[in-house]
Amino acid sequence: MRRELTVNVKVRTSDCASIVKALKVDEVGLPEGIRTSINCVNDEVNYMVSAEVTNPRVTLSVWNTIDDFLRNLKAVMQVSKD
Repeated sequence: MRRELTVNVKVRTSDCASIVKALKVDEVGLPEGIRTSINCVNDEVNYMVSAEVTNPRVTLSVWNTIDDFLRNLKAVMQVSKD
């Protein structure tokens, strides 16, 4: 059975455009079947991950992709405070 998995992460910030620009650098070389989108709308970073789940490994890959994004987001936001 195949299912579509979609996760949206939204973070409000005053430096949205710069943060999105910094985060887009890492959105390459994603596991096969995983799609991401990152953009800035009204001072809000919008990150979306989706994948067609064909086996449990895909779910783990989505989880790891989100974890990488959140770690990078935290780092970029820390740097932008300085």
